[in-house]
Amino acid sequence: MTDTHGALHVDAGAFAVSPELAAGAYQQISRLQDVVGQMVREARVLGRTVPLGGGYAAEIGEFMARYGLGGPGSAADALIRFGQELETLKTNIGHALKRYSDSDDDAAGGVDCSGG
Repeated sequence: MTDTHGALHVDAGAFAVSPELAAGAYQQISRLQDVVGQMVREARVLGRTVPLGGGYAAEIGEFMARYGLGGPGSAADALIRFGQELETLKTNIGHALKRYSDSDDDAAGGVDCSGG
């Protein structure tokens, strides 16, 4: 697993996979993606101007609007990138499961059983 320019890269062949655990992880990541999507929607609401009044309250409203906007460094931008990394992780889990299944199928063809 490496971190290159803020992107996480996982070599699907670098670890063993239990199909049951991988399927569970896939489901958990999917649920996390749903939560991240909700957080993005909420962060974008912050991007709207919040009429909190004048003075210090106005400064807080302006900060909230800048923080929630979908630009570099914003909450929405960070959450979107995190959601994309989660999708990459799910893809890598899928590749690992496919390798496991292919390897298992290949091994099954070479097993001869004789009773006695």
